[in-house]
Amino acid sequence: MAESLATLQRRWADHVRNPSMPAPDGIEAWRLAIYRRLCIDSLDSLLASTLPRLQAQLGVARWRAAVEHYYARHACHTPLFPQIAGEFAAWLAGQEEIALPGWATELAHYECTQQALYLEARQAGRPLQHEPSGNDMLAVSPLVRVLGYQWPVREDTMLDQALTAAPTLVLLRRRADSSLQVEELAPLAYALLTAFGEDGARVDDALQALADAQGVVTAGLRTVCMPLLGELCTAGALVVPCDS
Repeated sequence: MAESLATLQRRWADHVRNPSMPAPDGIEAWRLAIYRRLCIDSLDSLLASTLPRLQAQLGVARWRAAVEHYYARHACHTPLFPQIAGEFAAWLAGQEEIALPGWATELAHYECTQQALYLEARQAGRPLQHEPSGNDMLAVSPLVRVLGYQWPVREDTMLDQALTAAPTLVLLRRRADSSLQVEELAPLAYALLTAFGEDGARVDDALQALADAQGVVTAGLRTVCMPLLGELCTAGALVVPCDS
């Protein structure tokens, strides 16, 4: 009995994604191989346009192996080309079938975050018009990302030899002209921004949570943090959420 068109298409697609799967009858192997190479090359180019440093750092063999493994085993949940690299980065972070260096997932996340922030259209939130007080509701600006990594993902050095004891803490900001600015964060600024998060919190609540996490007295932490909090508000890293 002849296969239905849907079954034939599924067998064809399965084989093109993963040549270990049986090919449809009556189609020359070389034709399928050409089509498979064209499909993977298209995915390779798409991912490399967002992840150029990851591609360069991995090298030709490891990069291509990761792309082919992803192509064969992962079914994308997004139909939008700009989001496919983000899905690839999330896949890298969760898969254990191929051996990749420890820095690969962090570098992929960093590059994808840059692209996402550049493309997103979100309201910026309202600047705080006065010195911050305990009852003010603040959140990390939608035009900002607060990022922390073990590896020095900002640097162009070969990451295989560049693991350092200090984490890489950065604030990634989209400016009014849509260009991206990257700033290093001190550990206290990173912890303070993380305490507010994108959803926001009252100043007193965020400082209490931070004091509890660090095991310090809230009053002492408040003395240190309030001037820094004012600087972060002035710089636009912390804003009043739009729904407040």
